[in-house]
Amino acid sequence: MKFLFVAEYFPPFVMGGAEISLKILVDELVKNGHEVVVLTPNYSSFKTEIGKKDNLRIIRFKSFRSFLFKKREKTSHEIYKKTKPIFYLLLEQYLKYSSYELKKNIKKILEKEEFDVIHANNLESILALNNIKTSAKKIAHLRDFSLFCYNRGLNNKGNLCCGCSENNLKSCMDAKGFVNRLLLIEMRKRVNNLHGLSSFNLLIAISKFVRQQYVNILGADENRIEVLYNPISNDIISNLSKEEARKLLNLPEDKKIVLFVGSLTEKKGAHLIPKIAEKLKDYLFIVIGDGVLKGLFLKNKWNNIIYLGHLPISELRHYYRASDILLVPSLWYEPFGRVVLEGAYNGCYVIGSNRGGIPEVIDWLKCGVYIEPTVENFVMEIKKFNESKLKELKLEKYNYYNEFMKLLKQV
Repeated sequence: MKFLFVAEYFPPFVMGGAEISLKILVDELVKNGHEVVVLTPNYSSFKTEIGKKDNLRIIRFKSFRSFLFKKREKTSHEIYKKTKPIFYLLLEQYLKYSSYELKKNIKKILEKEEFDVIHANNLESILALNNIKTSAKKIAHLRDFSLFCYNRGLNNKGNLCCGCSENNLKSCMDAKGFVNRLLLIEMRKRVNNLHGLSSFNLLIAISKFVRQQYVNILGADENRIEVLYNPISNDIISNLSKEEARKLLNLPEDKKIVLFVGSLTEKKGAHLIPKIAEKLKDYLFIVIGDGVLKGLFLKNKWNNIIYLGHLPISELRHYYRASDILLVPSLWYEPFGRVVLEGAYNGCYVIGSNRGGIPEVIDWLKCGVYIEPTVENFVMEIKKFNESKLKELKLEKYNYYNEFMKLLKQV
């Protein structure tokens, strides 16, 4: 079969969960003899570049995004959102919600080639592909809430948001200000024209929680949305034992180690870590990540917290393996919770919050517990932990490619 994947980002740019999952699927399709074309903006230079290897062709088209991306690279995304000039804000949001560049390049390639399947990987590609008529099967991958939530978090004053409308704009953290509200109104108009994503042959959600939000807020037909959990990359799984990993990383063998991996923001619950560590001085806490709360950990006033900043996968995987507990204290509604997957496959017992897709992934993997995200609750669950809980973990790696192809055969 011949596949066209349309994506706002593709590795090496912005290696988040969406890009990791897409890369794994693309590699598996190529390995199984399918012809694959990836269409994505070029963020490295203002020109079109085409790369080809075996059955894979990557078309990075000329895009104004290259200027915006270089500007964002110089600072964290959270700070960038708060400080970028109004011109950049307007240009970035216009490119995203108009999906002009992607739409133009999709039409251009469809004039020259035919495909069996066209896959939209995110917000912009879904908007671009929605009104394009083609004989190919169209798939929309629902990875987050960006189609109907301006700040992507579905979090309104700590509660699960029911979504904005043109006449009812929620007081979200990123929807403040005259310009942002104008952009939000424009976004809602475009989303209303999606008609519940009815133009797509197949809708794939990364969790049941995500599926339910598309049903509740966007009005999508629940029977048309299939759930396909994210895959795990072999690169993130350590090949060492726990003892070997601790020896390599020079970590104590006689301590219980609690790990946090993620953005250092309040929505990820990073601000709770020092408070939890303060009450558990016999435990060693390792914090890996970057973000606006970085300064909190750089102060280094806690004897039982090690802050390592951002680490490459080649190092991160061994910290997963060396740890006993992975803490996932998110306050926002995670669509999936990839760190749960990564921690569990490296032998961590997961203690997560009861928000979004986190409970679902923990139940799926049978790898831990989920609780209301308070300092007291996390302290209590960490104290309950013992080695027998790790021995109970028996994970089988499921075949993401096979599951994807099964869904494709249904349409």
